[in-house]
Amino acid sequence: MKLSQYYLPTLREAPADARTEAHKWMLRSGMAREIGVGLFTLLPYGLELKEALEARLEKDFFKDGLKLLLSPLQPRALWEESGRWESYGAGMYKVADRTNRQAALSPESEEAFLGLAGGELKSYKQLPLFLYEKATRYEDVQKPAAGLADARAYFVVDGMRFDRDMDEAEDFFGEEKRRAENILNDLGIDYRAVDTPGALVYYALAEGYKEVLALDGESAYIAGEAPIRYRLPEGEAPKEAEDVYTPDARTIKDLSDMLGIEPARCTKAVDLRVDGEPVFVFVPGDRELNQKKLEKYLGVSGDKIDMLDEATILALGTFPGFTGPVGLGEKARIIVDRAVTAMDNVVVGANKENYHIKNINYGRDFEGEVADDLLDVAEGDVSPAGEPYTFREAFEVARIKKPSAAFSDVMKLGFLNDEGKEAPYISGGVTWRTGALMAAVLENHRDDDGPNFPLHLGPYDVAVTVANVKKEEQMQLAEEIYRALGEKGVAVLLDDRNERAGVKFKDRDLLGIPLQLTVGKDAAEGVVELKRRGGDMEKLPAEDALERIADALNH
Repeated sequence: MKLSQYYLPTLREAPADARTEAHKWMLRSGMAREIGVGLFTLLPYGLELKEALEARLEKDFFKDGLKLLLSPLQPRALWEESGRWESYGAGMYKVADRTNRQAALSPESEEAFLGLAGGELKSYKQLPLFLYEKATRYEDVQKPAAGLADARAYFVVDGMRFDRDMDEAEDFFGEEKRRAENILNDLGIDYRAVDTPGALVYYALAEGYKEVLALDGESAYIAGEAPIRYRLPEGEAPKEAEDVYTPDARTIKDLSDMLGIEPARCTKAVDLRVDGEPVFVFVPGDRELNQKKLEKYLGVSGDKIDMLDEATILALGTFPGFTGPVGLGEKARIIVDRAVTAMDNVVVGANKENYHIKNINYGRDFEGEVADDLLDVAEGDVSPAGEPYTFREAFEVARIKKPSAAFSDVMKLGFLNDEGKEAPYISGGVTWRTGALMAAVLENHRDDDGPNFPLHLGPYDVAVTVANVKKEEQMQLAEEIYRALGEKGVAVLLDDRNERAGVKFKDRDLLGIPLQLTVGKDAAEGVVELKRRGGDMEKLPAEDALERIADALNH
């Protein structure tokens, strides 16, 4: 490709709203432009990088798959079959046509893949089958701010595998895991895998992103869901319960200061309405109740949980800000974090205004449902393995879905097995977020001057720069080198623009192309300058430079 025939609007400075390094260099290097909040247009160089990464994924990950293209606009009926039309949440874009037929701009692919398979795959003889597509997905991301890593219209290579039985599916899941980690390692991305109930999710680590991971060696958790071993206060001999007058002590700090008791022993009450029913949850006073852990414990989604209104709190015989578990269990559901049950002589609300009770002990003074862990993770916490957590910001790049018959069962889809009986598809799959993968590449391969790609990663491996296009000998030698490299199948970009040499040098650094060859004032003698991006320049004959380039690309 010749830059005189190319569109490359590089920027000298990054826009003020570029909050991450990847976002900054994506804009400065002319890869993309932001056209609205969380919406991007890929320019030629950005599209070429995306296509280069997709080609690698197709070669190394989806090599056993068959490519198709699903409709991104999917009918409401399909999502109602899966039960996700109502439950998916605010992230789904819902649209209607002129006759008010409703549809979804697809944020995920399960419904579409299974809807297709349900009409086509009827026999075990057609399985296993691995289908995939390159597509754009749509999600109403709240306050997107990280460029392609959290775009509202984002690019994916997305696949689903259909198997006859779980053993076959589990084998393929293990192979997917191996392939994914090989690709991420080969791309030089600093990542961690988070094992969730439904998927193995791969996150790229980098500063400035909204997701936070709690790391325990090679293990990783979403920080908001990380299991912890809570450090209990020092044990004490149980004491006699005692009402204490605590006027206006409506916060844990107020209470702790007033009684001279460490915050952990000042039990915090959270008054909730869960699916219409009152629920009181008690956690140590120095911690917050973790919403995700509570949802998992209760088995309900977040939209089913709300704060209890004051009138209901009073009607249940307690008082806002002074709720305690003693005597309340007969009137409402009581849930207690296990840490509270293991502490001696805690302080709880007395269920009346301006009063607490101190020296309360679980089992002696009250009981309730015990949840193993409902607490937010904090600095200094240790994992279940006993190791201290470290915290890193990150963003999702890939998600390998664990094999399951759940979608097939709900949608009542399946095939005839080798015994002639109806059986559900065992389905799993993977979603590679290729825009996020581009961001991960930019985060992991950059310096102060811009991207700095390894060989064979980006769309071009060699940048040939003509220092002065008005000099015939420079243009002639550059064209010869350009043709010679092209004939050998080398991806080369020739900067033959009528621009100052300094502008060209700055732009080629912004592109991150690893091998940089300059044709300058020594062109008449057949001498050029060659260097690795960010390295030292060396003068040598053009023929030797071509040999050096060939050697570098073959190793």
